Formats: sequence, C-alpha cells, structure tokens
Amino acid sequence: MIGKDKGLLRVYAERETGILLGAEMIGPAAEHIGHLLAWTIESRLTVIETLQRPFYHPVLEEGLRTALRNLAAELEFGPNPPLRCIDCGPGG
Repeated sequence: MIGKDKGLLRVYAERETGILLGAEMIGPAAEHIGHLLAWTIESRLTVIETLQRPFYHPVLEEGLRTALRNLAAELEFGPNPPLRCIDCGPGG
C-alpha cells in the first residue's frame, strides 16, 4: 500500500530536564507508538534515556527515534546526529 509509512509525529519535553511530556501524531499504526509513549511519559523518562532504549529495524516505530533525535537536538541534549543517519548518535 503506497503511503503506509507516512505520518506526522511531534514530541514535547520539559526544556530544563528533557523529561518527555506528551506527543501529537497521525499515521498508520499510531496506536503502537502512542502506547510506547504512554509508558515512557508515565515512567518520566528523558529524551536521552528514551533514545538509549532499543529501536528495531525496519518498523514504523523508528519514526519515534527520529522525532526524539530532533527534539534532543532542539533542546541541545546530546550530540546532533547528521541528517538521514540511521545508526549514529543517541538511539543508534
């Protein structure tokens, strides 16, 4: 099915600590990512702690890793991975 890997995911964290606070998303199988995020937010994990968890390939949940990497860079936590780098930086 064309477009089955398209969607939008935004994640939000506390600027000072990096603790994940919430997310907005639309896309296929978004409920799976929502479930992972609910556990992460309930556990009060930071962006960097979440990126240290395993991310399997190939799965749609890898989009969460990309969103977390972008958020970590915006918050200036950890290294800023090169664009389109799948296996480098936090969450690699």
